[in-house]
Amino acid sequence: MSRLNRWCLVLAVAAPLALAGCSSAPPPLEFGAAKPSGPKLAAHPAANASLPLAEWPNACEVLSDEEIRAILPQATDFARDPVKVTIIDFNPLSESAPGTTGDVPAGGCEFRFGLPSEYESEHNSSVKVTFTAIADPALVERNYAEDLKSARKRAAEGTYKKEFRDLGTSLGTEGCFLPDVSDGPTCHQGPYQFEVSGMSTADGVGEYPASNRNWSEKVLTQVVRTLGPRMP
Repeated sequence: MSRLNRWCLVLAVAAPLALAGCSSAPPPLEFGAAKPSGPKLAAHPAANASLPLAEWPNACEVLSDEEIRAILPQATDFARDPVKVTIIDFNPLSESAPGTTGDVPAGGCEFRFGLPSEYESEHNSSVKVTFTAIADPALVERNYAEDLKSARKRAAEGTYKKEFRDLGTSLGTEGCFLPDVSDGPTCHQGPYQFEVSGMSTADGVGEYPASNRNWSEKVLTQVVRTLGPRMP
């Protein structure tokens, strides 16, 4: 083999290695803050009654791409998956009004999107919003108080104790709590009780299990701050 041919062979082998070694790391993950911009959620259930399921909002429409980008400016490739929610009567000993119990096909929604990561993935992050009750605010407040009490009790039971947190009104709603610091908030505001959850494997969120706590603190709480001001 001539000297020229040997030199070309070296270049052919070395060039891909050089390019691979020069690949850039993903940019640092940026966290923003809530900027509510969507329409008001205007449920008006009757006194001492639940909202008919036919009047429930489509959960996939309660959070816009722009509102997510306010919290996570680098979010891309948005997708929405409806989540079915099954609603039972507040008082199992009483007869529920027609149309107020059963399945709500889009009572919840998983918002999936991509964030910068060393390992390419179209949807490596998500936020899920789930409505668990829409009713007379007095009924919702009572239901929330029971859930708060149960979550506090469960956190102290079992082999692995949970770090329960009662957040009170700190997120701008009438009440929120974390069943565990790595969980998303359960909140109530006016006629709405809802849960916010999600996860991310993007660079900058951290390694599991710290990633769940970071996602809750930096993202899920901001989703609550986005939804709360739009509720009556």
